[in-house]
Amino acid sequence: NDTLNDTLNDRQKYILLLIKQNANITNDIIAKELKISLETSKREMAKLIKKNLIERIGSRKNGFWKIIDA
Repeated sequence: NDTLNDTLNDRQKYILLLIKQNANITNDIIAKELKISLETSKREMAKLIKKNLIERIGSRKNGFWKIIDA
């Protein structure tokens, strides 16, 4: 897991922490919490999905985020 954390920036690590605290968190809330734009939030989430660290379960409206354990 240490090598995994080495590949993540601080923002991505914080996003994972926020998801652990609230699986129903939205990009809007993440953006406000990190004081970044909504687009930046979406881009960081896309990077986490591409790295196979998180996945969306269910719909965009009623779904939740799942952290994938390696």
